[in-house]
Amino acid sequence: MGEPAWVAWQRLIVILLAVALAPTRLPAAEMDMARDSSLLVFPSVQGVERFDADRSADSGSHGEAIADVLYTLSRGRLRFLSELEFSNEYAGIDRLQLGWEPVPDSYIWLGKFHEPSSSWNFEHDHGHYLQTAISTPAIETPAGDRWGEDAGVLPENVTGMLVDSTDSIGESAAVQLSLAVGVTANPVQTSDRSYWITPISRGRHRVGWNARLGLLPDYTRNNSFGLVASQHKLDTAGLAEEGLLDARNVAETIYGAYVDGDWGAWSLHATIYHIDFNMRASPHPRVENMVAGYAQLERRFVGRYTAFTRFENSARADDSDFIQALQKRFELRRALLGIRWDFARHQAFTVELARAATATDRFSKIKLQWSAVIQ
Repeated sequence: MGEPAWVAWQRLIVILLAVALAPTRLPAAEMDMARDSSLLVFPSVQGVERFDADRSADSGSHGEAIADVLYTLSRGRLRFLSELEFSNEYAGIDRLQLGWEPVPDSYIWLGKFHEPSSSWNFEHDHGHYLQTAISTPAIETPAGDRWGEDAGVLPENVTGMLVDSTDSIGESAAVQLSLAVGVTANPVQTSDRSYWITPISRGRHRVGWNARLGLLPDYTRNNSFGLVASQHKLDTAGLAEEGLLDARNVAETIYGAYVDGDWGAWSLHATIYHIDFNMRASPHPRVENMVAGYAQLERRFVGRYTAFTRFENSARADDSDFIQALQKRFELRRALLGIRWDFARHQAFTVELARAATATDRFSKIKLQWSAVIQ
């Protein structure tokens, strides 16, 4: 049974009041995360109207208020970072990292961190105000994100050790290398028939690896392109016991390439993945695979307006038993466009229109969002 509707509305009202009473002045200099300590809050309020082609029960409107709280602390060569995300529907620790900087621009982190091989989450999942579009690409959306009906298939977080190093090449270029070992969460079923990813989930946790190699042509602008790879072994015994999957564990291997950067008034965020699901401990051992990718193009205009469009596609995902067990409404294709208006200092209003298709349905969405950053 889900919680009473009035409980969700109470949470929504509390978050809205907190946002309304919080100061919104934030000098640009205070955005520097390298100082001794920093506490930033990224609030957002968003609503969606969904129109299904078959006018199913999924059609209708929903709303949510979200607050992403980011705290950093530096003491000499030691670093601490924590990120808590909560809303009227869920709450969770997104990141909790303790780091050491043995040499400049090289860090060794212990704790929970974003997976380096998840291109979007590693670079952009730090508060809604910092990303232009409202929605996250379907392939990158964590399964615990109740806001979207589209549960992604890539692990979002890893708990273990991360080595992150940036080395200069010549006068302005640099190469960035991120290597990680650790465990990710197993997919588990919740009472509302969606799937929830928790930091410490049920079942066995096996150590996996992650790698990200990026080239930064201009280190000062942070533009980059490169390669990503990872492998995780997931315990899917819970899905097997529910009769949703015939494999009790799945080895997920990911290889991909990405480009991410700004060129004048234009920005491009694009990634392509090849993903293998090795179905083990099954009466029919097999390897399922898919190719998924997206490209988001943005154009900034005078008057603080940004127009954007994104196209996503996942080939062979509709034939994957693992994806269908994880989330039947995974979005195989999506095309969207929108506009963002930065109407005040560190506040923005965004409108997004999308057309998407799952294995069984086609639908349209209209999303509205207010987002900000406060201190």
